[in-house]
Amino acid sequence: MATPAPSINPAADIPEAFVLDSAQLRAKVSAQTPIRFTALGEPYIPLSAPFERFYLGAMRQSDVPHDAAMMSDIRVARTLVGPAFLMPIVNTQRWLVRERSNVTGLFADYGEGRFRPALSAPFCILRERREDGSEVYVGQVTMYYCGEEEKRRTPVNDAWEEWRTRTNVWEIGAALRPEYHGKGLASAAVTVVMNEWAVPQMGCTELRAQCFVSNLGSVKLWEKHGFVEDTELRGVFSL
Repeated sequence: MATPAPSINPAADIPEAFVLDSAQLRAKVSAQTPIRFTALGEPYIPLSAPFERFYLGAMRQSDVPHDAAMMSDIRVARTLVGPAFLMPIVNTQRWLVRERSNVTGLFADYGEGRFRPALSAPFCILRERREDGSEVYVGQVTMYYCGEEEKRRTPVNDAWEEWRTRTNVWEIGAALRPEYHGKGLASAAVTVVMNEWAVPQMGCTELRAQCFVSNLGSVKLWEKHGFVEDTELRGVFSL
């Protein structure tokens, strides 16, 4: 019997992390957005107290195995709508390719002076900085454009700033490693994504989330953030 050929890693040539070298652009970005930078120039968005050790960053090469492992953990997978189980590593590698393109494009726009609307939400990986200086992959908070076929379900407000989208609908989702469940961390991360990025930077005016009605934790999470049950499809929550 022939041995299956190994899958080709589509992210093989991508560096470990996205780093912004220009100190001048870093200062400009930090002055106009919630983005901060490490000493090496890696961008991130910090969480508020009492979660100061945690932050949202762009995806790294080293996140790939951790993300695939989390998404293949039945305790996580059974709560999610849609992703494959078990999660093939190549799917996560493809996600890295897309996310690196997103963060690169975002900072290219910043370099040209285009700050709003941001066209993506590349700060999707939640990490913990520990006292010994190490960092731990915690999970993900993601946003996806629903596509032109998805029609908005909430009214347009004529008082919105001109740059805000009137048509685009975005979907938000969150998944954390099981040992971080039940600590309020997902809610804190979603708060940052919605209040510091999606609305003020991307100009989002309608967000959607999906969850199983049996997943009471997720239902409570989205309801806490103002989502209400869609009347046409049980289990879909829309804001």
